[in-house]
Amino acid sequence: MSGVRLRDGDLVVDRPRNELDELAISFSTLLSRLDIGHVFIAGYVAILTGRARATDDIDVLIEPCPENEIEQLVEELETSGYWGPAMPLTEMYGNLTAGTNIWVAPSDQMTPHLEVKFPSDEFDRASISNAIDAHIAGETIPVGPLELQIAYKLYLGGQKDLEDAAHLYLLFRESLSTTALESWVDDLGVTEQYARLKSL
Repeated sequence: MSGVRLRDGDLVVDRPRNELDELAISFSTLLSRLDIGHVFIAGYVAILTGRARATDDIDVLIEPCPENEIEQLVEELETSGYWGPAMPLTEMYGNLTAGTNIWVAPSDQMTPHLEVKFPSDEFDRASISNAIDAHIAGETIPVGPLELQIAYKLYLGGQKDLEDAAHLYLLFRESLSTTALESWVDDLGVTEQYARLKSL
């Protein structure tokens, strides 16, 4: 496996970009151009750091925006060759404000796609406000803090989630902030799951 490491608080991924990375980078570039805060979270973070598993989607949180800014985002997406595989992009604002994810993908492509949503709880908001930079092949995207990603995956508790948590923990255990990790573990009520993770 190519090198993946935390350096001065940033995630450095030393490998060629893949299809998921290209989609994440392109979307992040567009959001940044519109000055919309965002962060990539969940399974993609594990895959980015070398976990070999399939996925059809990339989860991305965007900061809450007024309707006119979302309309501008939709216009930019359509101009840039994106569409909504599950529903029209013109329904983005209504879905986001209702707490529903909306799919975004390059035109005529179903997968992989982005699953875009507004933050729905304190943990989503913390992912945005505490995002770290991930550097991959000359590009930079924001990803959720690894300590929170691990704790939240333990909280979700599915088989893939637990495997994602174990991958991130075992790969970065020497570089993680134990204080931050244990704080999120306490907040999410997953102390028993964390104890099992530490025993690996």
